[in-house]
Order: sequence, then structure tokens, then C-alpha cells
Amino acid sequence: MQTTNPFELIISRLDELQITVNIISDRAQKETTKQTADPERLLDLTEAALIVRKPVGTVRHYIHHRNLPATKIGKIYLIKLNELLSWVDDFTKKDETKETATDRMLEIRKRYKKS
Repeated sequence: MQTTNPFELIISRLDELQITVNIISDRAQKETTKQTADPERLLDLTEAALIVRKPVGTVRHYIHHRNLPATKIGKIYLIKLNELLSWVDDFTKKDETKETATDRMLEIRKRYKKS
């Protein structure tokens, strides 16, 4: 009498699961490359939040207070991908060139220094 090893059954099922996971991840990767290829693509707030890696509420705040270009259609904001990326580039450039408080303080001291 020959008995079957129960671990062989488990290993074969794990192999089937791994193949399925690989197929699904390949499909998802192909879909994301298709979506990011079009710079004129419209993004909703959720997709924009994923791109800038911020919460949706923060992206909404950027639209209202930091001039993130967006179009409101009904109750939904839509943002063009290329406009979002250029806004992020401009925003980071402004942060890099921003004066610190100590620089401003030293400038004022020089201006009003007693001779």
C-alpha cells in the first residue's frame, strides 16, 4: 500500500497560486504602463493623490489654496497628468528657492545697521 504525501498536494496548489499571482501582476503592470503613457490623461483626486503620495484631502487643499490646476465637473475634480507633474516641479522649485527666516532677518539687520 502506497500513501501519498500531503505536502506534495500543498506544494502543487501553492505553485498554481504563484502562477496565478504572476499572471495578475503582469496584467496590472501592463495596464499601469498604458495609463501613464498619455500625458493628457485626466486624473481624479484619488489617482492624483497616489501620484503625489498625499491623502485625497491634501490634494483638495492644494486645489483650493495652492493653485493646483483642476477642472470641476459636477462634484468631481479632474486634473491633467502633465499639468499635475509640472505643478509639482514648480512647487518643489519654489520650496528650494524660498528664503529662510534667518536669511530675511540678516538682510533686515544689514539694511538698518547703525553706522
